[in-house]
Amino acid sequence: MKTTMKRATLIGFCVALILSGASAGNVLAIFPHFGYSHFKVALPILTELSQRGHHLTVISYVRHPQAAQLSNYEQLLISDVNEDQSNTTINVVPLTEHTPTRSLKVLLTEYYDLYANGQISCEHFFKSGHVATVLERHKQQPYDVLLTEYFTSDCQLAIAKLLNLPIIGISTCALMPYFYDRIDLPDTPSYVQSEYVGFARPLQWSERLLNFAQAKLLKLIYRLHTNRADNALIKRHLNIDVNVDAVARAQTAFILGNQHYSHMGSRPRTQQFLEVGGVHITSQDEHQLSPRIVQFLEQSKHGVIFISWGSMVRASSIDAEKRDAIIKVLLQQPLDVIWKWESSEQPKPQLDDKKFLFVKWAPQLALLCHQKVRLFWAHAGLLGLTEALHCGKPLLMTPIYGDQFLNAFAAQDRGIGLKLDYQDINVEMLQESLRELSKPSYASRALQLSQVFNQRERTPLETAIWSVEHVMQHGMFAVELLQSPGIELNWFIYHSLDSLAIIFVGLLLLNEGWRALSQHQAQPKRAKSKKPKKS
Repeated sequence: MKTTMKRATLIGFCVALILSGASAGNVLAIFPHFGYSHFKVALPILTELSQRGHHLTVISYVRHPQAAQLSNYEQLLISDVNEDQSNTTINVVPLTEHTPTRSLKVLLTEYYDLYANGQISCEHFFKSGHVATVLERHKQQPYDVLLTEYFTSDCQLAIAKLLNLPIIGISTCALMPYFYDRIDLPDTPSYVQSEYVGFARPLQWSERLLNFAQAKLLKLIYRLHTNRADNALIKRHLNIDVNVDAVARAQTAFILGNQHYSHMGSRPRTQQFLEVGGVHITSQDEHQLSPRIVQFLEQSKHGVIFISWGSMVRASSIDAEKRDAIIKVLLQQPLDVIWKWESSEQPKPQLDDKKFLFVKWAPQLALLCHQKVRLFWAHAGLLGLTEALHCGKPLLMTPIYGDQFLNAFAAQDRGIGLKLDYQDINVEMLQESLRELSKPSYASRALQLSQVFNQRERTPLETAIWSVEHVMQHGMFAVELLQSPGIELNWFIYHSLDSLAIIFVGLLLLNEGWRALSQHQAQPKRAKSKKPKKS
């Protein structure tokens, strides 16, 4: 009996292994951007796909920290193998680059900066030699899908065109305005804000005007400027003619958006847009506290305020006046302080080490989910903010650039935090903000929102993995079924302007006919001449 059971178990194992091998997909992933926080969103997706038996070829600037432990994960770096990425992918933005307003000039400046960075990433990508590698490998073992980031450029979509691959784009921040049309996602400028803007709701007239301008103008500039530069770069490196905008429209199956309605609010969606906000959050990250931090938390009597302005911003570059104002206020309030501070020197000598703990790198999720942490002072980057939502912690937010203004206002609109602009940091404003945030309503709202954020039909990671495996199984047929007919229409027909024109002309003709009839009826009738009676 035992021998039979062992034999059956072995046969079952072999069958499962064969089926697993048969269903294993071949994924090509391309993430050329240098920012660690961007690649961090994709890491759990790539790791889970690898652990499920799929083969991954990943071209990226940032290294996967566990790549060596994943047997079917191949890492092709476009960065220098010997590059110290602790200096090139994190803490690279000084606070002098903060943008105090959301004017059209600022939006255009940010667009151009992102464009320039995107073109640099594209040059690294094509000069790496990895393009030739994947083109050759595709002949031996075809790839099933291209997984990539939709952010600052589309030069990598030339590979999707050459290999005829369905595309799954990941938006690691709020969706850029130029990607809405790819999946016929309504931008509705009267209330839907993109990555570039950030206003409190409801939008005032001037804010709606700016939102309309950026929604329409930036997508036009992106298509005529960035995409043309992408096409020229592809022509220069591969000697082929490709229209990356047309490729994106024809071959995009899904866009995975790093957002959730509990934070960003309810917005129009299509079948091709999937919310996966918080996909980077893993249970392992919740337990990564060092003994030094644990000891500091345990000795805190009143709780802790955690200050971190993200992986990209170098908080230690803050100017002395603001730094001194912050320290003065923090000394006056009861909470102890854990502060992500990149410099080896403390911001001020002789600060009480029982009150202040400065760390060069903070295990952010583990700290935010710790019961002793009462408040999170963030820059409103989307990863840190979603981690605060997950853990149910109120927020003080100082946006520096990009989508941080949008994220901060969304959280403030939800009643879970306050925005304090960088230029407004002084003793009085900080005291007022902390006093307001000490009200119980902020903590209770944060816990309520956390329950909604975490209670989903599928986890964000399950949603992301389902989308990739669905597209791998059905290929371009899935794209064909998912696509909206609207992307094939020109703007005149899409907005029914032809129908409106016919109706307008019909009303004009009807009006003219009515006027002519009215004028005719208003004319005096001629008196009929009477014939003389015969005698």
